[in-house]
Amino acid sequence: MSKLDVKQIASEYSRAGGFNNTYTSWFKADSIRFSRWNGQTDDGRKHQYQHSKKKVFPWDGASDVRVRLADTIISENSDILTTAFQRGILRASPTESGDGSQSSIVTTLLKYYKENKLMNELRHEAHLLANYGQQYGMGILQVGWEKEETKANKPITMEDVVAFSQEADPQSAESNLPQMIMDPEQEEAAIEVVAALMEVRRNTARRGIKELRNNGVTEIPVAEVTKNTPLITALRLDDDFFVPPETIDLQDARYCFRRVWMTEVQLRQGDFDEKWVERVIATKSQPGMVYEDTYTQFTNDTGQQEGLYEIVYAYYRELDDDGMPGIHCCVFTPHITDASGKKDMLDYMSGKYPFVAYRRESVARKFVDSRGVSEICMTWQDEIKTQRDMLSDRASLIINPPIVHAARSGSNYEFKPGTAIAEMRQGEVRYLDPPKSNPTESLGIIAYVERQANEYFGRMGEGIDPNTSAMRRQSMVDTYMSCWSDAFTMMFKLIQEFVSDEELARIAGKEMQLPKSSAEIQGNYDFRTVFDVRELDQDYMSAKLQAMSQFVLPEDTAGVIDRAAYTKFKATLIDPVLADMVVQDKTGATQKAFEKVNSDVGFMALGNEPQYTENDPAAEMKLQFMQQIIGNNPKYQELLGEGGDERFAALVENYSKSLQHSVMQRQNAEVGRVGVQPVGAGEGSGY
Repeated sequence: MSKLDVKQIASEYSRAGGFNNTYTSWFKADSIRFSRWNGQTDDGRKHQYQHSKKKVFPWDGASDVRVRLADTIISENSDILTTAFQRGILRASPTESGDGSQSSIVTTLLKYYKENKLMNELRHEAHLLANYGQQYGMGILQVGWEKEETKANKPITMEDVVAFSQEADPQSAESNLPQMIMDPEQEEAAIEVVAALMEVRRNTARRGIKELRNNGVTEIPVAEVTKNTPLITALRLDDDFFVPPETIDLQDARYCFRRVWMTEVQLRQGDFDEKWVERVIATKSQPGMVYEDTYTQFTNDTGQQEGLYEIVYAYYRELDDDGMPGIHCCVFTPHITDASGKKDMLDYMSGKYPFVAYRRESVARKFVDSRGVSEICMTWQDEIKTQRDMLSDRASLIINPPIVHAARSGSNYEFKPGTAIAEMRQGEVRYLDPPKSNPTESLGIIAYVERQANEYFGRMGEGIDPNTSAMRRQSMVDTYMSCWSDAFTMMFKLIQEFVSDEELARIAGKEMQLPKSSAEIQGNYDFRTVFDVRELDQDYMSAKLQAMSQFVLPEDTAGVIDRAAYTKFKATLIDPVLADMVVQDKTGATQKAFEKVNSDVGFMALGNEPQYTENDPAAEMKLQFMQQIIGNNPKYQELLGEGGDERFAALVENYSKSLQHSVMQRQNAEVGRVGVQPVGAGEGSGY
């Protein structure tokens, strides 16, 4: 199959909208959300000097209020979705039966990335994605991997080069590197070896070789990995991301285009063809963003891209030389269509584009047919603005009505608050009667429109069915979380591919229940994130927890409920930050309980009485640990056997009774609050 050339790819990019600098789709949505229009002033009034082409209505200085209906709804929904993302339950489900045993450890690992390693980055992108989806109807997540390296000069001597050559394959060029360095006639060959070996530019390699030859020592910049982590980025359609207009499903798109704007430094640091980079830099200036919108008739040449270079990553499916399909990536600039920065095949996404789409609604099969809140709210917002302006202008006329006075001849007049209007007939000076209108009518219209919007978007309000509101909010959250489920599935595949055993061991540490090597996280998994929107209602959650404690926990005679997880859940609802500080992970808590019992048993073996705990919540677990510790230690069994240590036996019995007392939650005032009387306690002991 013939390979696509850059000119063809650039043509497809243009067709997808990449060369169109009007951005009318999302700029119109911005204008509605942020209440922007032509001739707008800071004081919320219409001024003639801002409208040179037409006379302002109804008068110069009339109300021009900004209405934030769309902005309020978008912000509110975005906050709900971001909260759902943070509080949502993340679980891994194996796609193959053999991976079931690892699902828990896999879930824990991904939670670590979500809630610890990438917490701030993911929260920012989650909020941005929610805003994109709500405002424009569509948002895109790119799932990738970020690896950053910094270079530090490292001294290298000829002795180091000799030692390296001795360890190299005798048949390789590296084995002859010392001789090549010392022989000026082999300098070019030595440059090739050093440049490839040290991953440096040829000029750097040339300098290092000359210094080694002349001085026996040099400094070579050596790369060190400073970041090796998943990278999830929220993208705006028709700005950061483009697809052909006929696209129905993102994964079936003929092309996906990701546009970035790079500085000269970023270009030179990138893994691009050096000659291509120089050609890109030679293009000098890039066009600024020009907005031309039929809704606002507003044009703004901001020059946001001045000094930056438009770089496009084009993703497409293509057959390789063996006829195998795969996702290919071509890096180009639309200003140079006869060459590319690089072409690669993505060998880590299992034949999928590294993108996930978030559609606010599904009203048609076409990919881009999803409306944003701004588009839906436009006329409602205009209705409210009309009534708000009327109320303000009416108030101005009432406070400062026009004056009617006599005039000798007809004349033109200006109708506005405080003006003087001449009459043809003779009469005394008087105020003009204000227009007859009832302000309650405007307030009623505003309330009616707001109620329509609330009902449509599932917002709580007067006259809104709470069940309908909860249903629509839940549907909104489910759609959003489904997008993140797909993103986390992609993200975990990258973790499987790029995280080393050393890094996993460093992440896991000593106490966290995390995998220690990549072998523990292999397999195919789907990830699901869920959130019940009713959990945002404190009254609902209080009733829910009360019912759980009253009806469910007392019936758990088989111990099937994870009470540690239940406790953590309740603490998180009260204060997530405090819960994170004070609630131990289950593994750590179990280990701590085991160490306490082990210490207590050893303490008792020396004849000492341990400290008893009132209503010990870990009593049942400690009883099991005590039996295990004593049963596995022959010395303890000997002390408890016939002819053994009577005091140790009494202490163990008392220790066991105390724990049993906590389990059964009994109160026995006769033997004290801990449920037992200390061994050896007699008269005068205080008991």
